[in-house]
Amino acid sequence: MSAVRACYWNGVAVDQVPAEARALHYGDGVFRTLLQRDGEIIALDRHLARLGDDAAAIGLDRPDPALLAAELAPLRTLGDATLKLLLSRGAAGRGYRPSTSRADRLLLAYDAPPRSAAEAVEGIAAIRSPVTLAAQPRLAGIKHLNRLEQVLASRDWPEGVAEAILGDDRGQPVCATRANLFWVRHGVLHTPALDRCGVAGVTRDRVLAEAAALGLDCRIASQPWAQLLAADEAFLSGSLIGIWPLARLDDHAYPTARPLTRRLQQRLAHPSNVHLLELR
Repeated sequence: MSAVRACYWNGVAVDQVPAEARALHYGDGVFRTLLQRDGEIIALDRHLARLGDDAAAIGLDRPDPALLAAELAPLRTLGDATLKLLLSRGAAGRGYRPSTSRADRLLLAYDAPPRSAAEAVEGIAAIRSPVTLAAQPRLAGIKHLNRLEQVLASRDWPEGVAEAILGDDRGQPVCATRANLFWVRHGVLHTPALDRCGVAGVTRDRVLAEAAALGLDCRIASQPWAQLLAADEAFLSGSLIGIWPLARLDDHAYPTARPLTRRLQQRLAHPSNVHLLELR
């Protein structure tokens, strides 16, 4: 596991966070995971905007994007890094009931994921998780700090598996533990609706925008597992990975020809996928 390279609390370098932080006690906060390559944070403006939206959705004050950008700036010297930016509701005594909308800012830096083309080119193997995502429309789409479902789903993966796909209580696939889910069927791009559960990732938004720019038919709707298994192509998207094609889901193998996935990888130009640009 990657060690913490830097830790800041409200813009000040620290060795530990306050014990009374509500993020620790109740998961009362939101976060974003950022990829920094060569000192530049990928899609920073989008991440900060979404962080503000998620904060407002749980009754936290929207953070000042300029302040966040200023606090992130010193980490440019780290070069490649994974950055985690968390907002924790300000501590004001114990108990579930919040008494403030003020948010403290926790910024952590870790090593960046290794630069590898294998997953983006060859695709990955995934499993269908036995963990079911609970429906809670008021939290759907938000990247809040309560991630125990993803923790449970990440345990005890078989050898060679890179992700697990989680479904909802209606028997419909929703997302992976750390990525959003897409598939292609007869030239139409599909992704599950996230109005009951799941996280709406920034890279998901970028994929949908690039698909629209290509004039693709994009359908955002919850569908049964059978539709995912019948897909011509399937892939995952995330801030750290860009786009990873699905080569296999449990015992089901997807076709190795992935023309639309490849086009979207090239359009997205994510640092984990940029080697594909030469294949245009």
